[in-house]
Amino acid sequence: MRTVLAIAVCTLLALGLVPAGAQEVDPRPAFGDTSAPLRPGASLGGYCTFNFVFFDSVIDEEAGETPTGYIGTAAHCTDELDEVVQLDGYGAIGTVVFDSDLVSSNVDFALIELFDHVIADTNPTMRGFDGPYGSVVADDLSAGDLVSQHGYGMVLGENSLTRSRQGVLVDHTADEFVINGPFMPGDSGSAILHSETGKALGIISRFNFGERGASTDIGPLMGYIFNELDAAGFGDVVLADAS
Repeated sequence: MRTVLAIAVCTLLALGLVPAGAQEVDPRPAFGDTSAPLRPGASLGGYCTFNFVFFDSVIDEEAGETPTGYIGTAAHCTDELDEVVQLDGYGAIGTVVFDSDLVSSNVDFALIELFDHVIADTNPTMRGFDGPYGSVVADDLSAGDLVSQHGYGMVLGENSLTRSRQGVLVDHTADEFVINGPFMPGDSGSAILHSETGKALGIISRFNFGERGASTDIGPLMGYIFNELDAAGFGDVVLADAS
């Protein structure tokens, strides 16, 4: 059987139907361990927090491409495309390649492409909690579900013992969640986990000033984020699971 497959592949190569040197590759970057300073829940400074880590699921080795890593925050935490983003106490980490404020989107998400040398100082595991392990589907959410967050909000975030916090899902649509919990200015952009499953739920975007009933915060679900990235040409970007 292997001989037959080998002959078939050689035939396709001869016909030019399979790129020479084509092979399966693992595009996941060589992220560091959980001692890495750049993780979901790390402080961006300026009243903002980083959320999940991502990577490009398709690379072309023939063209010399290497695995690309990304990290997210809220769009209102960045200013322009190609902006160099700084991590407090570390230095420059990468450049903004997507900012929803610049493409007439309400998802409030910014994607930062990490410099190659920063990959080893990045880990996808959320600070204070175990996850993410995939993304939630809106239809699987129910009011009352517990959510987890690690952020640098004023007052609570200034104390390392209270940076990891939990809240409760109050409501959601196909695009956004509404949560109630001890989340403060400074938590903008931070990652929200679905506590029961450890899956990525979304990111904190804005306070709820009576817009959606009695609750504290509103933000985009992961499905909404990925839809907007796809529309902007980043359809190959996927979530990096905890490691």
